[in-house]
Amino acid sequence: MNLDFDKKKFSCKFDYCIGKASDLSDSSLHVKATDYKRRVSGATRAVSSEDAFKIPKAKGYFVSKKYDGEFALLFFDGKTLISVNPGATVRTGLPCLDEAEALLKKAKVKNCILAGEYYVRVGATKGHPVQQVVGILRKPDSKKELEKIGLAFFDVIQLNDEAVTGVAKVFGDLEKWFGKGKSVHPVEHRKVDTNDKILEAFTEWVVGEGAEGVVVRHDSAGIFKVKTRHNIDVAVIGFSEGTEDRKGMLHDLLVAVLRDDGTFHEFTRVGGGFTDEDRREFVKMFRKQVVPSEYVAVNNDYVAYEMIKPGPVIEISCLDMIAERARGGPVNRMVLEWDGKKYKALSRLPLVSVISPQFISIRDDKEAVVDDVNIRQVNDLVKVPEVDKSAHQEKAKPSEVLEREVYTKTMKGNKMVRKLLLWKTNKEDQPDFPAFVVYLTDFSPNRQNPLERDIKIASTEKDARNLYEALAKKNFIGGWEKA
Repeated sequence: MNLDFDKKKFSCKFDYCIGKASDLSDSSLHVKATDYKRRVSGATRAVSSEDAFKIPKAKGYFVSKKYDGEFALLFFDGKTLISVNPGATVRTGLPCLDEAEALLKKAKVKNCILAGEYYVRVGATKGHPVQQVVGILRKPDSKKELEKIGLAFFDVIQLNDEAVTGVAKVFGDLEKWFGKGKSVHPVEHRKVDTNDKILEAFTEWVVGEGAEGVVVRHDSAGIFKVKTRHNIDVAVIGFSEGTEDRKGMLHDLLVAVLRDDGTFHEFTRVGGGFTDEDRREFVKMFRKQVVPSEYVAVNNDYVAYEMIKPGPVIEISCLDMIAERARGGPVNRMVLEWDGKKYKALSRLPLVSVISPQFISIRDDKEAVVDDVNIRQVNDLVKVPEVDKSAHQEKAKPSEVLEREVYTKTMKGNKMVRKLLLWKTNKEDQPDFPAFVVYLTDFSPNRQNPLERDIKIASTEKDARNLYEALAKKNFIGGWEKA
């Protein structure tokens, strides 16, 4: 383990230095930080407090308080302790790091890799604790302000070049080294043998003290994160339909919140919480509201959403909202503009990843307007970067319609309409857009499903025109007349 770094490239203030992982001699330290967070996140199952009884019954659980701070991996080589987070930020010289370093030396630890959470231990205010931590760590006003930062350790990954296994050993070592620390300590934890005791800890720490949640670990049963569910009002902007025996039933919804500038910020996909009757009724309702969109979103089964006129508003619940990706950096989601006729894609801006979204109910008392489904209801729970920024500041170049044909046909007194469009998105340099889109709408009042659509994409104009001509040849025959 090589903890050397080029101090000239670090920014130092009050003996506290910040730098980038790329300036470390050992580039593997950043890789270890990102891999650890991704591995633990993937192994952790989110559970609501109401469903805590579903955690497998077993003795020997360790339940710990969840701190809402900045995660970091800590590396100690016997002399020096530094922290590296998944966002590639390296920190050294913090008062809490100095104390932890001294305690590890006193315990005669040769080397180790630990996981911990920076948090504000002195002078914290209500609301967005993680932002208070980040604010001090980025721009401290004084050394005294740096002393407000605490470090709560919750895992021992490696000790004296050997991997550490067993939750009991992890907390045993942390207690032995940091149990009498002032600005550093093991996360508050206790050993429990029943689910009722897990809920007791949850009630004490989360309900009573306002903690973010609790983490429950067991060597065999796994890792669980227990949190309260959050309720959010969102606007439905798209839907996807089931296939085969689920045809005619809703698969999931694409929902959005509104930014202050009136644009729709794609929030999440909602596939749970519906009855089969809900799924049938939603499909019937939404088929009548389908509108064109320059932006093509797909669900987890790679089925394109049918975009609908904004609304209705629904209430959903979720277990967690996370504003940072496992490897660091914001969770960027598409912002759309609705001009009354179709959706136009503007740009991606930071929002959140939503854990376990569930449908609750339709909010007939609300509309898809800024006052009713504002992004600030998310920001009140999880700090969203650039929440005040207007999406129009980064408005993309508009699409260009290359071909448009409309044909009609009358049968049994009913008029049928087929419309075929080909457009160039002018956003082929952006990863979320195809270069060309071919879009066919087929309206026939005689069918069980009056409106059907076919969307095809292409990377070159030649391929797009071939698709366009093939659809025209297939659909504009047998009595269809150009309108």
